[in-house]
Amino acid sequence: MKGKLLTESTRSRALRVALVTSSLRLAGAEKQTVYMARALLEAGIDARLFYLGDGGHYETVLQQAGVPLIQIYAPNRPWLILARLIGALCLLRPHIVLVSQFGDLVHGGTAGRLCNALTLGGVRSDGWYELNARGRLSQWMLRLAHGLVANSCRGRLTLVSQGIRSEKIEVLPNVIDLQDFDARSALHSDISVPSGRIIASAVGSLHLCKRFDRFLEALALARRSEPALAGVIAGADCGAKAALQEKANALGLAPEHLTFMGECDRVPALLMRSALLVLSSDYEGFPNVILEAMAARLPVVTTPAGDASLVVQHGKTGYVVEREDTQGMAAFMVRLARSPSTRLNFGETGRKRVEKEYNYESLASRLVAIFHSFAAQQRRASLLELLERGLATRKIEPLSGALLLEGPAA
Repeated sequence: MKGKLLTESTRSRALRVALVTSSLRLAGAEKQTVYMARALLEAGIDARLFYLGDGGHYETVLQQAGVPLIQIYAPNRPWLILARLIGALCLLRPHIVLVSQFGDLVHGGTAGRLCNALTLGGVRSDGWYELNARGRLSQWMLRLAHGLVANSCRGRLTLVSQGIRSEKIEVLPNVIDLQDFDARSALHSDISVPSGRIIASAVGSLHLCKRFDRFLEALALARRSEPALAGVIAGADCGAKAALQEKANALGLAPEHLTFMGECDRVPALLMRSALLVLSSDYEGFPNVILEAMAARLPVVTTPAGDASLVVQHGKTGYVVEREDTQGMAAFMVRLARSPSTRLNFGETGRKRVEKEYNYESLASRLVAIFHSFAAQQRRASLLELLERGLATRKIEPLSGALLLEGPAA
């Protein structure tokens, strides 16, 4: 593990941050939560994760990383979970409570406020999900947090357009630990993909919003011009697989043309065997899988969901197509399938972009700067003093919302 972990003698003098989440399943938002907990701990911050769920892929990962993990779980008893969380946080007295996913503000936001911590909520979709997720309760949840940390400029813009004050939202783009990704890419894997084919992969849970039906339509169209293309869909079935399989059959996509892989814990290995990634979603915040594809030196064909059109540079690291333009998606798939040199050039440019703009090593500094911004707004003098010490150590300036609104550098 990188960095220096806290000893018991230094914990009492450190900045205390409590992260709250109810999910540690194998998914992008959960991976970013793990990254944040690790990065804060490695930066000398007393970071502890309060887990309001039961089991999950990243539970073991956190334990192996040395992140203190406190599980508070009572099936079908939300009020008991809330009471226990309030008690645990009042005992810890954290300076900051960071609720990584918006839905968990009901518990984490309430407990954070009651223990007088600077309470921050996560926005991991395009903003509309957060506004509509809990009906009228969503507006209360938005007010409950002192500040919101969005992983996309799109999410921030949506919330501002609906009356949320711009200064209440900071943008923290997703990152990727390239050292870990490269190590997992090299692991032996029994992943089976069609041999002798040009593989176009699509990765994500099989939800309707991911619109894998578009991917199927584009794949069928592309194969008319380039029969060497084959598709792989990797992700847990969340109710959409049966309809997708039926559509694949209707489109004439035989098993040798399309593989439903199911949930995959070896995505880096899959991407290393692919030629390109296709993202066909209706909405996203910041698609984590795009970073993984670029880290694997793959070109990306994507809809402009969330910040995908900011991360993927059209004509440089991949192609951006309108949501319903399956013919355009198919045409770009054919273009990439027929040009190994374009795939190589786009892939190398994408890898360099990830290394520069979305690296894990910058995460702790970005988080501390965001904490500083919100602490200044709330006029928390003692917290500002702790944070400014961290900012000085890392030689960075507090972030500004105006700068972040422009999105990642193109």
